[in-house]
Parts: sequence; structure tokens; C-alpha cells
Amino acid sequence: MPLNRSTLIRISTIDRCLQNRYRRWTINDLIDACTDALAEYEGRCNPVSRRTFQNDLALMRSDRLGYNAPIVVRENKYYEYADPDFSITHLPLSDEGLDALNSALDILRQLQGFPQLASSIDTISKLNEQISRHTEGTTPALDMEYVAGYTGAKFIGDIYDAVRRHQTIVVEYQSFKARNSEELVVYPYLLKEYNNRWFLICEKASNRTPQVNILALDRIHNVTTDRLHPFRRCVDFDPAHFFDDTIGVTRLIGDKARRVVIKIDRSQAPYVESKPFHRSQKVEQRFRDGSIQLSLMVVLNKELERLILGFGGHAEVIAPPELRSRVAESVLKAAGHYRTQSGDK
Repeated sequence: MPLNRSTLIRISTIDRCLQNRYRRWTINDLIDACTDALAEYEGRCNPVSRRTFQNDLALMRSDRLGYNAPIVVRENKYYEYADPDFSITHLPLSDEGLDALNSALDILRQLQGFPQLASSIDTISKLNEQISRHTEGTTPALDMEYVAGYTGAKFIGDIYDAVRRHQTIVVEYQSFKARNSEELVVYPYLLKEYNNRWFLICEKASNRTPQVNILALDRIHNVTTDRLHPFRRCVDFDPAHFFDDTIGVTRLIGDKARRVVIKIDRSQAPYVESKPFHRSQKVEQRFRDGSIQLSLMVVLNKELERLILGFGGHAEVIAPPELRSRVAESVLKAAGHYRTQSGDK
């Protein structure tokens, strides 16, 4: 049943009053509370009529909205809930509602390791407990990929806040190649997830020319706010589209997309068509043996090479020549690991 805003405000106000068991509520008290609520939320100064109030009570007591509120009158004067724990906001869910909530929780459970959801964990746990009572411990039907113990997750909340608030931060960072960590003053622009790892797209305050820097969160040891360096935005970085032509996170501001041509054999062609390398993927040719030739418009980087190498002998780079050479070199190096001392080839 559709309700107007005023009715919802009055019903919510009555419910809130009746939950307060430390006060006895007369009809005039409740009408005054509803009048005050309408004045606060809608700017109305006209008092709520007794008839309107009685209609609201009847609506709450009925099944028209599913409330069936146990509102009783004590001593012919004081209104209260017969059940002290009742509230229209604590209604049990229908079977359909439980099923939908259980499905949502299957997804939320996979994300509980991330700090920006910390305030929701308690609510999720309580919902899970309520659902278990009604569904006899239904097991999850969804298992999303999640890396337990990922060390970079603890910094997501702080960095996310810095990105949103345009705050300069100091990052204690140690790359895989460095023996010691170093403190970097950076302007945070974007948090990006790729292949179950998180990255901070930023710019170092020490940069002499505009450029973006990519920092892996699992290589960060500490994050603090910097108040000495005013936040500076890189005019050449557009967080909404910077990675449109990129697989992964590795690229510079000046990198341009290149046309990449790859041939996929018949065994993997259906897979690659159903799960494209990139949104720009186009099938340019279909061969009689079932193989396909496709093209991409992407930046050339290590993530692209690893993706192609993941298909082993099922993929062949046709163009550009430099990418073909790098992939061929990796394939030959890998093949060398499997040659025996007896000279097998």
C-alpha cells in the first residue's frame, strides 16, 4: 500500500514513542509528538487531528502494511505496546525476504576482511544469526575468490578516506627490489583492485614532471596524513577513464593504446569469446579449423603479456612485432626449464 511522506512520519513517530517504556503516553502526548515531527521534517505548523491519529493507529494495528502492531490502551488513557520488544522496524521477514537476504549475505561474507566494511560486520553477524534460526543453518551457495590474510587490506580504509577528501599522505613503502623501506609523500588519486591485489594510483610530491605512480598496498608498511604539502591534482589523470585501454594497472600518462592481434586455437576460442581479454576485443577472422584471430586496442604492459602466456601454446601473438618477440622469448625461456640433461628438446 503506497503511503505519503506525512503518514510515514506520523507512524514512525508513534512507534518511536511507544518503544519508550519509561514514559506513559496519552493520546494528546502522541498527537503532540506527531505534530512536532511534521513541523521538524516538513515545516508544517498545523496540529494533527484526532481523527488522523486514530486512522494511523488503525493502520498500524491492521495487516494492511504487515505491522499488526499490538497497541493497547491501559486505564482507558495510556497507549503502549502489549509486547515491550515490538517495533514496526523489527518485523520478521517473509520467506522471500529471508531468501533474498541470505543470498546477499553470501556476497557480504566474502568482503568482511576489508576495513571500510568494519561498521557493517556487527550488523551482518546479527542478520546471519537471525537467518540461521529461520533457515535451519542453510549453507552458502556462493563462493567468491578472496585472499585471506592479504596484508594490504588494512590500509584500504585510510587510503580510501584520503582519496575522497583530497588529502596528501605519507606512505612508508618498500618495493620488492628495495632492501629497506622509504617514506614517500604522495597525492592519492585512486584505489584500484586487480587480480586480488590492491594498488594506490598516486603522484609523488617529489616528481618534477606530471606522472602517476603505482604503489601495491601489500608493500606499504604505514600510512599517515601529511599537512605540510597541500594536495595537488594531476590534470592529465582522469580516474574515470585512465585505465579504459589497459589490462591491469601498469601504464604511464603518455602511454597510448596499440593494436594487438592474437590467434587463438579451436580449444580455447569459445572461452576467449565468452570471457574477452579486454572490452575492445573484436573477432577479425574465423578459420575452418575452429581457431579465431582477434584484435585488441590496449596499452602494452606486463599484465597483457602474462595474460597471453597463461594460454600457453593455445595463443599466438601476430602483432605488434615487439610484443610477439617478448612473448616468444618468455615461451623459449620456459621451454628451456623442461629440457633434460640428456639433451631432449
